Amino acid sequence: MQKNNNSVHNLDPEILTLTVGELDSNCYLVSCPETQETIIIDPGDDGSFISEKILELKLKPLCVVFTHGHFDHVLGSLELRLNFDLPIFLHKNDDFLIKNAQKSAIYWLKKHEVAPVPSEVSFINEGKILKFGDCQLEVIETPGHTPGSISLVSKGTNPIIFTGDTLFQNSVGRTDFKYSKPLELEKSLQKLFKYPKETICYPGHGEPTTIGAEL
Repeated sequence: MQKNNNSVHNLDPEILTLTVGELDSNCYLVSCPETQETIIIDPGDDGSFISEKILELKLKPLCVVFTHGHFDHVLGSLELRLNFDLPIFLHKNDDFLIKNAQKSAIYWLKKHEVAPVPSEVSFINEGKILKFGDCQLEVIETPGHTPGSISLVSKGTNPIIFTGDTLFQNSVGRTDFKYSKPLELEKSLQKLFKYPKETICYPGHGEPTTIGAEL
């Protein structure tokens, strides 16, 4: 049966949430229901656990995407790259954070040893489209929490946004880091609030929410 071209890239993805690491970060396995091609968002830790889930579910991972460069969103990426030879994407303005992620994790988690984060990454900007099977995610820049924070908008029929640490259920990203910018965060929130109220938001920590619930 010939596929109707009008339906291509319009499927809603399947989403599996994995809570990983000591800071209970949300890692998302976002998959095309037809092809099982998968984008991994924010593998914050426990790379072996994430890898096992991918194999168990027979997913076909295409890439890793960081919503920002904090260590609790990136520490599982080395094992994923070693296991699946995946490209890694983030915004260039957070490159300095992933370069310091190992040192930051050792300090904040009080550990003597932490796996490094791969240094070979590719940069993505506003408007970049990530295709996986008949699904798409579009990158939007949502700085404030960090200079290079991004969110990922599903291009399916139902509105979905992966908001990283920009927007949470009943909360927003902290801006007390020296590189954070509260005014930029406010602009980013207003950008998100322009999406339909029924838009489901999948944050970097905690439970999903909707745009309407956070207005």
